[in-house]
Amino acid sequence: MDMAGNDTFLKKTLLQAEINRLKHGDAQKDDLRPVLDWALIAGEHMGHLLGAVRENDLEAVEKELLHVAAPLMELHNALQREQLGKTEKT
Repeated sequence: MDMAGNDTFLKKTLLQAEINRLKHGDAQKDDLRPVLDWALIAGEHMGHLLGAVRENDLEAVEKELLHVAAPLMELHNALQREQLGKTEKT
């Protein structure tokens, strides 16, 4: 596996998440967005990704892959935040 490619993908994912927040959201609200919201956003984009794969549109596949990965990363962060909140309450 090409680790440099993974690093590039992660950088692109982080950039996509930042673009999404600037274009569609409010950074403070996004920091508090529940797990369910991030999962639904990722799921919506998964449909677009599958459509691009079906059409064999590699350029769209790459774009949609980032549009799925960014909210999945946000979902991961929301899960960590939720777990941290549960730990602090106990």
